[in-house]
Amino acid sequence: MSLSDELRDPWGLLVAGVSGGMAWALLGTAVAGPAAVAAGVGVGAAVLGVKAVTGAVVNRDRRPRSAGPVPERPPRGTAAAGWFEQAEAAVRALDDMARAAPSGPTGDAVRRAADDADDALVALGRVGVQVTAVERALARVDAPGLDAEAARLRQAAGRAPTRELRQEVERSAAALRDRVEVRDRLRGARDTLLARMQSTTLSLEGVVARLAEVLALATTTGATDTAARDLDGIAAELDGLRAGLAESEAVSRRVLAQTPADPIG
Repeated sequence: MSLSDELRDPWGLLVAGVSGGMAWALLGTAVAGPAAVAAGVGVGAAVLGVKAVTGAVVNRDRRPRSAGPVPERPPRGTAAAGWFEQAEAAVRALDDMARAAPSGPTGDAVRRAADDADDALVALGRVGVQVTAVERALARVDAPGLDAEAARLRQAAGRAPTRELRQEVERSAAALRDRVEVRDRLRGARDTLLARMQSTTLSLEGVVARLAEVLALATTTGATDTAARDLDGIAAELDGLRAGLAESEAVSRRVLAQTPADPIG
Protein backbone atom coordinates (compact mmCIF):
# COMPACT_ATOMS: atom_id res chain seq x y z
CA MET A 1 0.00 0.00 0.00
CA SER A 2 1.03 3.62 -0.53
CA LEU A 3 1.80 5.97 2.35
CA SER A 4 -1.62 7.62 2.07
CA ASP A 5 -3.33 4.21 2.09
CA GLU A 6 -1.38 3.22 5.18
CA LEU A 7 -2.43 6.42 6.97
CA ARG A 8 -6.08 5.65 6.17
CA ASP A 9 -5.83 2.00 7.24
CA PRO A 10 -8.52 1.64 9.97
CA TRP A 11 -6.53 -1.03 11.78
CA GLY A 12 -3.50 1.25 11.91
CA LEU A 13 -5.69 3.93 13.47
CA LEU A 14 -6.96 1.40 16.00
CA VAL A 15 -3.45 0.31 16.98
CA ALA A 16 -2.34 3.94 17.27
CA GLY A 17 -5.36 4.73 19.42
CA VAL A 18 -4.67 1.81 21.74
CA SER A 19 -1.01 2.82 22.07
CA GLY A 20 -1.92 6.41 22.82
CA GLY A 21 -4.50 5.30 25.37
CA MET A 22 -1.93 3.15 27.12
CA ALA A 23 0.50 6.06 27.30
CA TRP A 24 -2.20 8.38 28.67
CA ALA A 25 -3.19 5.83 31.32
CA LEU A 26 0.38 5.22 32.42
CA LEU A 27 1.24 8.93 32.62
CA GLY A 28 -2.06 10.10 34.07
CA THR A 29 -1.10 9.30 37.65
CA ALA A 30 2.21 11.13 37.47
CA VAL A 31 1.54 14.04 35.11
CA ALA A 32 -1.14 16.71 35.08
CA GLY A 33 -4.24 15.84 33.04
CA PRO A 34 -3.68 18.02 29.92
CA ALA A 35 -0.03 17.05 29.73
CA ALA A 36 -0.91 13.34 29.95
CA VAL A 37 -3.50 13.74 27.21
CA ALA A 38 -1.00 15.55 25.00
CA ALA A 39 1.58 12.83 25.61
CA GLY A 40 -0.95 10.14 24.73
CA VAL A 41 -1.88 11.91 21.50
CA GLY A 42 1.81 12.26 20.65
CA VAL A 43 2.48 8.56 21.23
CA GLY A 44 -0.51 7.58 19.10
CA ALA A 45 0.56 9.87 16.27
CA ALA A 46 4.11 8.52 16.42
CA VAL A 47 2.89 4.91 16.28
CA LEU A 48 0.65 5.67 13.30
CA GLY A 49 3.49 7.48 11.51
CA VAL A 50 5.97 4.67 12.03
CA LYS A 51 3.45 2.07 10.91
CA ALA A 52 2.54 4.05 7.80
CA VAL A 53 6.15 4.65 6.72
CA THR A 54 7.14 1.06 7.44
CA GLY A 55 4.09 -0.31 5.65
CA ALA A 56 4.75 1.80 2.57
CA VAL A 57 8.37 0.62 2.32
CA VAL A 58 8.20 -3.04 3.34
CA ASN A 59 6.71 -5.71 1.12
CA ARG A 60 3.31 -6.11 2.79
CA ASP A 61 2.52 -9.35 0.98
CA ARG A 62 4.78 -11.08 3.48
CA ARG A 63 4.02 -11.65 7.10
CA PRO A 64 6.50 -9.53 9.09
CA ARG A 65 6.90 -11.70 12.17
CA SER A 66 6.75 -15.26 11.01
CA ALA A 67 9.08 -17.49 9.04
CA GLY A 68 6.07 -19.58 8.02
CA PRO A 69 4.68 -19.91 4.49
CA VAL A 70 3.53 -16.86 2.57
CA PRO A 71 -0.22 -17.13 1.92
CA GLU A 72 -1.44 -18.01 -1.54
CA ARG A 73 -3.51 -15.20 -3.03
CA PRO A 74 -6.67 -15.48 -5.12
CA PRO A 75 -6.66 -13.40 -8.32
CA ARG A 76 -7.13 -9.68 -7.76
CA GLY A 77 -10.56 -8.28 -8.46
CA THR A 78 -12.42 -11.46 -7.50
CA ALA A 79 -14.82 -11.81 -4.58
CA ALA A 80 -12.35 -14.20 -2.92
CA ALA A 81 -9.56 -11.63 -3.24
CA GLY A 82 -11.73 -8.99 -1.62
CA TRP A 83 -12.29 -11.09 1.50
CA PHE A 84 -8.64 -12.19 1.59
CA GLU A 85 -7.32 -8.62 1.42
CA GLN A 86 -9.72 -7.54 4.16
CA ALA A 87 -8.56 -10.42 6.36
CA GLU A 88 -4.92 -9.63 5.56
CA ALA A 89 -5.39 -6.08 6.85
CA ALA A 90 -6.80 -7.45 10.12
CA VAL A 91 -3.87 -9.84 10.52
CA ARG A 92 -1.40 -7.00 9.91
CA ALA A 93 -3.08 -5.09 12.74
CA LEU A 94 -2.68 -8.14 15.00
CA ASP A 95 0.99 -8.36 14.05
CA ASP A 96 1.42 -4.70 14.95
CA MET A 97 -0.22 -5.23 18.33
CA ALA A 98 1.93 -8.28 18.98
CA ARG A 99 5.11 -6.29 18.34
CA ALA A 100 3.91 -3.50 20.64
CA ALA A 101 2.60 -5.79 23.42
CA PRO A 102 4.54 -5.68 26.70
CA SER A 103 6.54 -8.60 28.02
CA GLY A 104 4.77 -10.96 30.37
CA PRO A 105 1.90 -13.47 30.17
CA THR A 106 -0.56 -11.11 28.48
CA GLY A 107 1.94 -10.02 25.83
CA ASP A 108 2.96 -13.63 25.19
CA ALA A 109 -0.69 -14.60 24.73
CA VAL A 110 -1.21 -11.74 22.28
CA ARG A 111 1.81 -12.86 20.27
CA ARG A 112 0.49 -16.45 20.20
CA ALA A 113 -2.86 -15.15 19.00
CA ALA A 114 -1.13 -13.21 16.22
CA ASP A 115 0.74 -16.38 15.18
CA ASP A 116 -2.56 -18.29 15.12
CA ALA A 117 -4.12 -15.54 13.01
CA ASP A 118 -1.17 -15.77 10.59
CA ASP A 119 -1.87 -19.49 10.22
CA ALA A 120 -5.55 -18.76 9.66
CA LEU A 121 -4.62 -16.31 6.89
CA VAL A 122 -2.54 -18.98 5.16
CA ALA A 123 -5.53 -21.34 5.31
CA LEU A 124 -7.82 -18.57 4.06
CA GLY A 125 -5.51 -18.02 1.08
CA ARG A 126 -5.77 -21.71 0.19
CA VAL A 127 -9.56 -21.51 0.36
CA GLY A 128 -9.45 -18.43 -1.89
CA VAL A 129 -7.43 -20.37 -4.45
CA GLN A 130 -9.98 -23.19 -4.19
CA VAL A 131 -12.75 -20.70 -5.00
CA THR A 132 -10.88 -19.82 -8.19
CA ALA A 133 -10.52 -23.49 -9.11
CA VAL A 134 -14.22 -24.10 -8.52
CA GLU A 135 -15.17 -21.06 -10.61
CA ARG A 136 -12.99 -22.26 -13.49
CA ALA A 137 -14.60 -25.71 -13.37
CA LEU A 138 -18.02 -24.06 -13.22
CA ALA A 139 -17.24 -22.06 -16.36
CA ARG A 140 -16.56 -25.34 -18.20
CA VAL A 141 -19.90 -26.96 -17.37
CA ASP A 142 -22.29 -24.02 -17.11
CA ALA A 143 -24.01 -22.36 -20.06
CA PRO A 144 -26.99 -20.07 -20.62
CA GLY A 145 -30.24 -21.95 -21.13
CA LEU A 146 -28.99 -25.21 -19.61
CA ASP A 147 -32.08 -25.75 -17.47
CA ALA A 148 -34.44 -24.89 -20.32
CA GLU A 149 -32.67 -27.35 -22.63
CA ALA A 150 -32.89 -30.11 -20.00
CA ALA A 151 -36.64 -29.48 -19.65
CA ARG A 152 -37.10 -29.50 -23.45
CA LEU A 153 -35.35 -32.87 -23.76
CA ARG A 154 -37.51 -34.39 -21.03
CA GLN A 155 -40.63 -33.30 -22.88
CA ALA A 156 -39.26 -34.48 -26.23
CA ALA A 157 -38.58 -37.94 -24.79
CA GLY A 158 -42.21 -38.21 -23.69
CA ARG A 159 -43.49 -37.22 -27.16
CA ALA A 160 -41.11 -39.41 -29.22
CA PRO A 161 -43.15 -41.45 -31.73
CA THR A 162 -40.79 -44.43 -31.78
CA ARG A 163 -38.91 -46.38 -29.14
CA GLU A 164 -35.57 -45.82 -30.89
CA LEU A 165 -36.03 -42.06 -30.99
CA ARG A 166 -37.16 -42.00 -27.35
CA GLN A 167 -34.04 -43.90 -26.28
CA GLU A 168 -31.75 -41.47 -28.12
CA VAL A 169 -33.48 -38.44 -26.65
CA GLU A 170 -33.37 -40.01 -23.17
CA ARG A 171 -29.62 -40.53 -23.51
CA SER A 172 -29.18 -36.86 -24.38
CA ALA A 173 -31.43 -35.86 -21.49
CA ALA A 174 -29.41 -38.03 -19.06
CA ALA A 175 -26.13 -36.48 -20.20
CA LEU A 176 -27.54 -33.00 -19.77
CA ARG A 177 -28.99 -33.90 -16.38
CA ASP A 178 -25.54 -35.02 -15.23
CA ARG A 179 -24.12 -31.71 -16.40
CA VAL A 180 -26.77 -29.77 -14.48
CA GLU A 181 -26.02 -31.77 -11.33
CA VAL A 182 -22.29 -31.04 -11.64
CA ARG A 183 -23.04 -27.35 -12.14
CA ASP A 184 -25.26 -27.24 -9.07
CA ARG A 185 -22.60 -28.96 -6.93
CA LEU A 186 -19.99 -26.46 -8.09
CA ARG A 187 -22.28 -23.52 -7.43
CA GLY A 188 -22.95 -24.82 -3.94
CA ALA A 189 -19.23 -25.32 -3.28
CA ARG A 190 -18.36 -21.83 -4.51
CA ASP A 191 -21.05 -20.18 -2.41
CA THR A 192 -20.06 -22.19 0.68
CA LEU A 193 -16.38 -21.30 0.30
CA LEU A 194 -17.12 -17.61 -0.14
CA ALA A 195 -19.41 -17.68 2.89
CA ARG A 196 -16.60 -19.30 4.90
CA MET A 197 -14.16 -16.62 3.74
CA GLN A 198 -16.61 -13.92 4.76
CA SER A 199 -17.26 -15.35 8.23
CA THR A 200 -13.53 -15.92 8.81
CA THR A 201 -12.65 -12.38 7.77
CA LEU A 202 -15.29 -10.82 10.00
CA SER A 203 -14.18 -13.03 12.89
CA LEU A 204 -10.56 -11.92 12.44
CA GLU A 205 -11.67 -8.30 12.52
CA GLY A 206 -13.57 -9.05 15.72
CA VAL A 207 -10.42 -10.59 17.21
CA VAL A 208 -8.51 -7.38 16.46
CA ALA A 209 -11.07 -5.29 18.32
CA ARG A 210 -11.20 -7.66 21.27
CA LEU A 211 -7.41 -7.90 21.57
CA ALA A 212 -7.13 -4.12 21.50
CA GLU A 213 -9.66 -3.97 24.34
CA VAL A 214 -7.84 -6.67 26.33
CA LEU A 215 -4.53 -4.85 26.01
CA ALA A 216 -6.06 -1.54 27.02
CA LEU A 217 -7.80 -3.02 30.06
CA ALA A 218 -4.76 -5.01 31.15
CA THR A 219 -2.58 -1.90 30.93
CA THR A 220 -4.95 0.59 32.52
CA THR A 221 -6.61 -1.55 35.20
CA GLY A 222 -4.23 -4.50 35.62
CA ALA A 223 -7.16 -6.91 35.16
CA THR A 224 -4.95 -9.87 34.35
CA ASP A 225 -7.53 -12.54 35.28
CA THR A 226 -10.11 -11.05 32.92
CA ALA A 227 -7.47 -10.65 30.22
CA ALA A 228 -6.43 -14.31 30.58
CA ARG A 229 -10.04 -15.48 30.17
CA ASP A 230 -10.57 -13.26 27.14
CA LEU A 231 -7.32 -14.41 25.55
CA ASP A 232 -8.25 -18.06 26.10
CA GLY A 233 -11.54 -17.40 24.31
CA ILE A 234 -9.76 -15.71 21.43
CA ALA A 235 -7.32 -18.64 21.09
CA ALA A 236 -10.24 -21.09 20.97
CA GLU A 237 -11.97 -18.96 18.32
CA LEU A 238 -8.85 -18.90 16.14
CA ASP A 239 -8.53 -22.68 16.46
CA GLY A 240 -12.13 -22.97 15.31
CA LEU A 241 -11.49 -20.71 12.33
CA ARG A 242 -8.58 -22.85 11.15
CA ALA A 243 -10.58 -26.04 11.57
CA GLY A 244 -13.52 -24.60 9.64
CA LEU A 245 -11.29 -23.49 6.78
CA ALA A 246 -9.69 -26.94 6.57
CA GLU A 247 -13.14 -28.54 6.44
CA SER A 248 -14.31 -26.21 3.66
CA GLU A 249 -11.15 -26.87 1.67
CA ALA A 250 -11.66 -30.63 1.95
CA VAL A 251 -15.28 -30.35 0.77
CA SER A 252 -14.32 -28.30 -2.28
CA ARG A 253 -11.61 -30.80 -3.20
CA ARG A 254 -14.17 -33.61 -3.15
CA VAL A 255 -16.49 -31.61 -5.39
CA LEU A 256 -13.68 -30.85 -7.84
CA ALA A 257 -12.68 -34.53 -7.89
CA GLN A 258 -16.21 -35.36 -9.10
CA THR A 259 -16.07 -32.76 -11.89
CA PRO A 260 -15.21 -33.99 -15.39
CA ALA A 261 -12.32 -32.33 -17.19
CA ASP A 262 -14.55 -31.34 -20.09
CA PRO A 263 -18.21 -30.33 -20.29
CA ILE A 264 -20.70 -33.16 -20.33
CA GLY A 265 -23.12 -33.48 -23.17
